[in-house]
Amino acid sequence: MSTADEHAKEARQLLAGTLHGVLSTHSLEHPGFPFGTLVPYVIGHDGLPLLLLSHLSQHTKNVDADPRCGLVVVEIGNGDIQQLSRLSAVGKLLPDSDAADAGRYFRYFPHARSYYERLGFRFYRYHPVRFHWNAGFATARWFANERIILPNPLSGEEQAGIIQHMNSDHQQALRAYLDNVAGSASEKVVEMLGIDAEGIDVRFGDRMHRITLPRSIQTPTDARDVLVEMAT
Repeated sequence: MSTADEHAKEARQLLAGTLHGVLSTHSLEHPGFPFGTLVPYVIGHDGLPLLLLSHLSQHTKNVDADPRCGLVVVEIGNGDIQQLSRLSAVGKLLPDSDAADAGRYFRYFPHARSYYERLGFRFYRYHPVRFHWNAGFATARWFANERIILPNPLSGEEQAGIIQHMNSDHQQALRAYLDNVAGSASEKVVEMLGIDAEGIDVRFGDRMHRITLPRSIQTPTDARDVLVEMAT
């Protein structure tokens, strides 16, 4: 794998696993100036970030007037912040009227369901134009969308079946996966939230973790084989 391919994969994992970023919109209150705010998101079936926003928030009013905006995702870590990986995107944030990935969003952020059902929050999908990656000194580079955006090869039904099966029957395996990336998960419940071509997402306590798969998957059979391999 080339250095560019390695960086592209790192960027995809950062985007898929961080689940929050800084959204910078064009300010209505102060024309010509950017307005930045922290927002949660999940990656939809099409590989694009999906956000749930209040119609009352300033950033929503901004993107409704001008959808052009930036999204910055930064690695969580300590030490020199300039050595932490970060991925910046320029693109448009557009309303997502069909809410096709709502179920996935609410698995990751269950408290947000009431915002959607009772408070009028609306889904928006981020459509990037281009990505900029930086993982420290001399690593900065631009990536086209096709290097970063990776649609999920598993259908929603296939994902739901794998998630239900793992959560119901394979708690020991889920704890073993988490032990390898975040230390001991003891005997507490680990909840699988999502699976895609390159990773799985789990919740342990009040934290979510991204676990990279040892190889890419395309089918439920691939997923089963890899998950069994990871547990042995």
